[in-house]
Amino acid sequence: MTPPIPSSPRPVRSHVGSVLAWPAWLRVLAVLPAVALLWLAVAWAQLEVAPW
Repeated sequence: MTPPIPSSPRPVRSHVGSVLAWPAWLRVLAVLPAVALLWLAVAWAQLEVAPW
């Protein structure tokens, strides 16, 4: 008997999918922490009394 021929491996797909496929409100929630941190960093850098 001949051994069975292994099938080619299928590419693993992520269950999340593309970020662009997310609803708009979910994309906003995903980006909001980074935007808030950048905004706080700019506000902190513009203080009269620099913290450093």
